[in-house]
Amino acid sequence: MLFLAATANATINGNTAELIAAVAAILALILSATAIWFVRHSEKRQLFIQLHDLLTSPDSQAGRRILHTRMKHPWQISLIFHVSPREFDLVNRTLGLYNTLGIYVHRGYVRRDEAFAHWAGPIKNSWPELERFLRWRRDNANGVRMWSYFVWLAQEVGADVPSDMRLHPGWEAEKPYS
Repeated sequence: MLFLAATANATINGNTAELIAAVAAILALILSATAIWFVRHSEKRQLFIQLHDLLTSPDSQAGRRILHTRMKHPWQISLIFHVSPREFDLVNRTLGLYNTLGIYVHRGYVRRDEAFAHWAGPIKNSWPELERFLRWRRDNANGVRMWSYFVWLAQEVGADVPSDMRLHPGWEAEKPYS
């Protein structure tokens, strides 16, 4: 609207300099908005690529493998915790990375569709083992809920999260431990 008024005024008065200045200002505004959009899109993409690299690193893959093959029962989790701290740490790190993915998706730092396209299946399919580990951690941390953003992410991708672990609307306002 302002542009139209400025151009009409410039043409009525015959002042071409004002018309050129108005057009240049509008073009600069459009260029700035486009640059901001492009930078934000690129930053989100780069952040997702970095997180994806971490989630597919050999350590993360080893953590998921241990979780699926050697932690089928709570006593196995406890045994690995006491006997093989390195393996426990690998599983723990994997859950921490999933939680970070949940934070990034929840806050819009990475695009939801990209995150879900790559990680919804593995999270949903792994949920029984992940739930078992989360319960063990909660039971051994005096009931402190851990990795709330990961639980949120699991709910969002359609994992069968039981009611006692589900997050209610407004949970993020409680500043859960993550």
